Amino acid sequence: MVVYIVGSGPGDLELLTLKAKRLIQNADVIIYDKLANPDLLAWARPDCELVYMGKREPGHEHSQTIQVEINDLLKEHGKGKRVVRLKGGDPFIFGRGGEEAEICADNDIPFEIVPGISSAFAVPAYSGIPVSHRDYNSSFAVLTGHESDKDESQINWTRLPENIIILMGVSKIPQTALKLIENGWEPDTPVAAIRKGTTPEQKTVITDLKTLAQKGIDLKPPVIFVAGPIAKLHNVLSWYEKKLAMCRGKTVLLTGVETHQQDQIDTLDKFGMTGISMPLIEIADESFEIPDLSGYDALVFTSQEGVKKVAEKVKLAGFKGRVFAIGPKTRKILSDLGIEASIGEKFNSEGLAHHISANLGHGSKILALRSSAATPAMKDKLSNLFDYHEIPIYGINILQADVGAVEKSDVIFVMSSSCAKNLASLDDNIFEGREIVSIGPETSKNIKQAHITAQEHTFNGMINAYIDYLWTGLL
Repeated sequence: MVVYIVGSGPGDLELLTLKAKRLIQNADVIIYDKLANPDLLAWARPDCELVYMGKREPGHEHSQTIQVEINDLLKEHGKGKRVVRLKGGDPFIFGRGGEEAEICADNDIPFEIVPGISSAFAVPAYSGIPVSHRDYNSSFAVLTGHESDKDESQINWTRLPENIIILMGVSKIPQTALKLIENGWEPDTPVAAIRKGTTPEQKTVITDLKTLAQKGIDLKPPVIFVAGPIAKLHNVLSWYEKKLAMCRGKTVLLTGVETHQQDQIDTLDKFGMTGISMPLIEIADESFEIPDLSGYDALVFTSQEGVKKVAEKVKLAGFKGRVFAIGPKTRKILSDLGIEASIGEKFNSEGLAHHISANLGHGSKILALRSSAATPAMKDKLSNLFDYHEIPIYGINILQADVGAVEKSDVIFVMSSSCAKNLASLDDNIFEGREIVSIGPETSKNIKQAHITAQEHTFNGMINAYIDYLWTGLL
């Protein structure tokens, strides 16, 4: 059908174009590499074929070998499926997008190019370095760091502008720095080395050409180098690393279900925060029976636990109707069971109800399989439009809050309405000097103290809301 050669941006999930997101959501096949943020794949359909073409096992990791495999995949799938070739940054800036487009053209495969935000300017921007500045330069160049490995250079080293950006250059940076010095650059020319730019692990090191030529740099890829006077502006305009620094060292109290908390602790660690566990709820077994599912037009799941409980009773893969899930993690569990589920734009009950209303014929028979403690918001909205039924498939046990754990924390992440109600039993004085972050508006209704509500109703959304609050002071 068509191959879309798509730039996925520099790493920050939100630096993706709307068109790229739409194509990911509708793709039959996604061929992606190690520079594409894997979280983007959460938008893919459950039945989408995901093909990783990054670093491989020993003997198969050579870039040329991988490129041949990619070209073969484009030819194999491109004539019958919607293929997204997902590439880091922009596909036409040292991304071999041109070569892959030629493969499509040579094989009469329709293709489109979807530009992405290039790391060449996005990463310096996140490091506080404008690649052009009226007081410093009127031009800049972007080089590949592998150029110095060629016998016949395609770069005219004597005619480079005084500010350059070097991509993919860690292993060859000593040779590149020496080449610049040999061609008239001052040894003390400042260089900014930016690792994992636009991600929570971003780090900028300011050095100079002489040091790089002599010692290289102790940073692992991916690293982008900015050489020239503009590199000095990092010391003045650095904003993203200052923003991240505000959360580093903070201790986050995690209040949700214990089985989810190790992944959350690992995510916090990337931001330099420490997570401590204080589960306030646990899943309680309830007796339930699943009716004949063939009598329903749609099934609705509002948690990972719900999917697991139902899957223990019936074979969900045989269901012929529509399946809706509250968010990407619940959809992933369903996908692992061979079930294609649809999710809305907002990952809460209200957002799910809106999504179902827009995608299911009025009067359809719906079965929602959820907690007995679930809020009535979704039921209230859908009951007016559909033949709506609910079965409570598990309950919630309230666990005792650990006052000592609260006292050790700087911020409390409230993961559900049940958690919020549990915290409400504590003395108000214990919350003084501590921020409270709610996963969404439904949870916020049960928090009486000043709090921060995540705009994206996920754990990562809570982290972003907290960091934005530290940075701006706005609730």
